[in-house]
Amino acid sequence: MVKSIILSLSLLLPAAAQVPAADPAAGFCGRMAAQFAMKPAKQPSGKPAFEARALKGLGVALFGGSTMVGMQLRPPESGDIGNPARFADACQMTAGRLACAVSGPAVFEMTVGDHIARTVAEPGDMAEVSMAKNRIRCEAR
Repeated sequence: MVKSIILSLSLLLPAAAQVPAADPAAGFCGRMAAQFAMKPAKQPSGKPAFEARALKGLGVALFGGSTMVGMQLRPPESGDIGNPARFADACQMTAGRLACAVSGPAVFEMTVGDHIARTVAEPGDMAEVSMAKNRIRCEAR
């Protein structure tokens, strides 16, 4: 119980700080970054990319830099979903890295502890959201 409370606080406190508005040019990753207080990161392609740590400060000291993270791509609430198989195959775990190929229209859900955030992927949005160690990264594709 104490573990989940501290985890939730460590995730919510950064989000409670002033979060910059999403940049429309940054697309899906910009909208996701605004929800999670993610910071811009460099990407060789020059397309928008953002990063955040899943645990910060005391959380890393207490839990050793690990937490439960879940990612899932779901169909949009309305409209054409396209190929339904893309939702089942979107997220894969390989070599200690969880990565999801996001392509709109869809709804991307990320669960960190008890916190669930949903980000809408508009038609034409393409990105990869990944978690390796305690870094969450979103890269436009």
